[in-house]
Amino acid sequence: MKTALLTLAIVALPLAAGVTQYGLHGGVMMPTGDAGDAYNMSFMLGGQILVHMPMYAIEGSASYVFLQPDKDLENYSAHMIPLLVGVRTYNGPVFYGAGAAIHMVSEKYDLNPDSTYDESDSYFGAYGTLGTTVPLGGNEMELAAKAHWVDFDHIWISLQASLYL
Repeated sequence: MKTALLTLAIVALPLAAGVTQYGLHGGVMMPTGDAGDAYNMSFMLGGQILVHMPMYAIEGSASYVFLQPDKDLENYSAHMIPLLVGVRTYNGPVFYGAGAAIHMVSEKYDLNPDSTYDESDSYFGAYGTLGTTVPLGGNEMELAAKAHWVDFDHIWISLQASLYL
């Protein structure tokens, strides 16, 4: 019963809000610190939802990051899936906000002809965002920078452009 009520509340939230926007985004994620020793700048694609309230907006996004290694590895395959949920507020065309994040990381490559490294894990963390909105014809474009605290230990910086449909 509790699950049904929670699901109903989540589904009703966009209906009760003034405006709900859906969008697509693309950009790059850049590692810092120790993560910068293992990875290079990586491209990302994703989708997002923005539920506007009178004084703030609730945002959610899911992305797919094509992780690029710092070294040349045989048969390398890795990705990160950041799932973000947070709140933002506006000051004119500029917005800022923060929220919770789960970063799911999977990495696989050959160590030698007889052995393969295969690791997958999920990390809880947080993020902060700063950006601006730009009118684009009948749509709205958003340019944003986000700081991702993966497992509250490693920081990744993302730069992305979004188009709300």
